[in-house]
Amino acid sequence: MTTPAATGTDPQPRPGWSQLSALLRFGPGLRLALAGLLLLDLLSYTTVLIQPQAVKWLLDSVSTGASFAPALLMFAAVAVCSTTLVVVSSYQMGKLGHRIVLGARKDMIGSLLKARVTTVLRMPIGDVLSRVGTDTALLQHALSEALVRGAVAPIVMVATVVLMALTDLTMVLVLLVIVVVGIGAERLVLRGLSKAAEAGQVSVGDMLTGLQRVLLAFRTVKAFGTEAREAREVVGQAESAYRQATRASGWKAVIDGTGWGLMDVMFLASLGIGAAKIASGQMSVSDLVAFMIYVTTLRTPVAVLTNAASAITAGLAALARVDEIRNIPAEPDDHVLAVPPSTTSADALIPPGIVLDGVWAGYGKHPVFKGVSLHIPHGLTVLTGPSGIGKTTLLNLIERFVEVRRGRLLLDGVDITALRRAELRDRLAYVEQDAPLLGLNIRDSVSYGADCADDDELIAALDSVGLGDWVNALPDGLETLVGERAVAISGGQRQRLAVARALLRRADVLLLDEATSQLDADNEQTLLRTLVDQSRTRTVLVVSHRMSVATQADLVVLLDENGVRAAGKHADLLRSDALYRRLAKTGPASPVPVAPVHKIRHDSDHIDPRSFHGS
Repeated sequence: MTTPAATGTDPQPRPGWSQLSALLRFGPGLRLALAGLLLLDLLSYTTVLIQPQAVKWLLDSVSTGASFAPALLMFAAVAVCSTTLVVVSSYQMGKLGHRIVLGARKDMIGSLLKARVTTVLRMPIGDVLSRVGTDTALLQHALSEALVRGAVAPIVMVATVVLMALTDLTMVLVLLVIVVVGIGAERLVLRGLSKAAEAGQVSVGDMLTGLQRVLLAFRTVKAFGTEAREAREVVGQAESAYRQATRASGWKAVIDGTGWGLMDVMFLASLGIGAAKIASGQMSVSDLVAFMIYVTTLRTPVAVLTNAASAITAGLAALARVDEIRNIPAEPDDHVLAVPPSTTSADALIPPGIVLDGVWAGYGKHPVFKGVSLHIPHGLTVLTGPSGIGKTTLLNLIERFVEVRRGRLLLDGVDITALRRAELRDRLAYVEQDAPLLGLNIRDSVSYGADCADDDELIAALDSVGLGDWVNALPDGLETLVGERAVAISGGQRQRLAVARALLRRADVLLLDEATSQLDADNEQTLLRTLVDQSRTRTVLVVSHRMSVATQADLVVLLDENGVRAAGKHADLLRSDALYRRLAKTGPASPVPVAPVHKIRHDSDHIDPRSFHGS
């Protein structure tokens, strides 16, 4: 079951009925639209309340021998007006509901895209999709039909009761006793409906999360022959959703039955008392007919209130889940710090590239880096070390997906916290480990984030990663569909497309996380030549376990559980470090001539700017 903690938010106070009106802020003019709907509904019910008087007039005209044509014409005119108002009201009701759903979805999507990376990655995707898709749809019924008609229905009921009292007060008093008893019973049932509705929505989210997990790892599921086990788990979650939905349907059936039963008791009581009064000469037939029509008319507002109670109960449960997404904290405000990080004259000596100065960082209460200092100069730098040691964390720190807790991280001599996030990330190009492609065809996938690139630039980028000839040979060229999650192409092609996308950004820094892990030797060499070429004019930082990449690097940085263990050339580390030699046993490629690297200090928790003098 998904909890607020799963979405990275603090538990929010459960919304009450009064909070439903706050969602009218989801779009401009919603309050005015709601007022218009209330007026339309009131006019529609007014025409309904006129009809019993028209019937009484007609019956009285017949009993006295007068012409009943005027009464009949009046009844017809009222019926036409009522029908017209119902049609217009229903259309506007649906339109208002869809506007509210759209506004809620806009807010949720905006909150998700502005949230921290670490927050979103902790959230079950299926549950998020359920909240954005299913839960928001429940708001349409709760906030349009239930809120509007639920507000009008009591007014109509009071007006109907007043007209009934003008006909016969004694009968109205008897009926009010019956109504009070029925409402008391209905309130008890609503509590059960509320719990069942919320549990059902959570179960649907769990089911979608399970199904999404299976589909993302579909090849693995097939390869391991676990289809039956996964089917049992996902179907089990679907059955749980079914049980909760059935439970909610049971409670709703009780509520509906209570409402209709209440109306039947009122109808029978009115009929019996009215018949006795006619027999004793205390009431005319026309008065009883009018009174019975009013009783029948009461069915509609009573049914509306019953449905409104059910819809708003379900809507409140949905609103609680929607608000958990809407209230996700955004990344810290995207503006330059009011008090810029302090600088000293020594900072002017810090060389270009990326500098970590006594950096502490990590996730939760467990730091990954403890006072790490490092200089990553312009050129090609490879970051290596055992798995889970913090290599990807360093890339996350540079992108500010994770914040530095203590110390400083500088880009070309500027503390990254002094830069706007958009400005910082505009200077970076990042290829993450899974190399996802955000586009259904090659053109969209490669030009993502660089929409102004023309075809020549796209082909040049593809050529640089060894894919130009392959794309040109395809029947549809750049328009070739790669499919969702790029399942129509190989893992190596996906990685190279992601690198081509990064190259098109023309960023100051290229960050690549295991970007060659699925390439064969020939394609890897093509890509490495491109990276070496790019490193002549920018900083290229590659996370890799492959020694074939390390042999061509200007600098290799080896991390262990204590931070930076060693840094230097591949050949030097082979001679001097036992851990690096063990990692190299995977089969390093033969070293090739490379450009000289900058000399750095990496044996101190604090960088001495003097160590960069003349570098």
